[in-house]
Amino acid sequence: SFWDKKFKTPTNFSELDSMTREKIDTIISYLPEKNIRILDLGIGQGYLEQRLQQIGKNYEIWGIDISKKAISQAKEKFKGKFNIGNVLKIKNYYERNFFDVIVAIELIEHISPRKIFALYKAIYNLLKPRGILILSTPLNEGLRYGIENLSSHVREYTEPILAAELKVSGFSVIGEKYFFAFKNFYLIKKALSKLWRGRWGANNIVIKAVKA
Repeated sequence: SFWDKKFKTPTNFSELDSMTREKIDTIISYLPEKNIRILDLGIGQGYLEQRLQQIGKNYEIWGIDISKKAISQAKEKFKGKFNIGNVLKIKNYYERNFFDVIVAIELIEHISPRKIFALYKAIYNLLKPRGILILSTPLNEGLRYGIENLSSHVREYTEPILAAELKVSGFSVIGEKYFFAFKNFYLIKKALSKLWRGRWGANNIVIKAVKA
């Protein structure tokens, strides 16, 4: 019910903030050019699918979300196979070695530490040999300081924690990009963040990892 309420009003890709738009474009740049089978975990508003549709990229898309509203909207808007389900039970829904790419956009911060390795194991098993995992997650949120947590995140990630978890789970990181959530003058401040490293802490990361 929490997510159904959150997804009640559809959001278009063009309405997103600059950082989120760039993040989705980065994820797409990490996808292979050839026709592949992609599983989108926690499809939500379908920002990835919206953008792929906009730029005319055709992939075999599968999606899962716990929200009935999210899946209903996905079926109406996009070509693909979309199902209501719990991402922690994906091993029950799909065949092993079935997907070329699995994408998890803003998902793992909703998974408790005691369940995250089971999720990584399921993802690993569903991917084909040398399959790709692409994920994004917030960084440096300050949850431990009691900062407002509107999206019900259960864990705060840092880059070392994320890298360690992926390595233990059998993945090798082959690409990463950091993002800064500047509300104003995004392009200017992004350029300054590259020149003046350390001035701002990154707010998000996209990682591309391969099944070792």
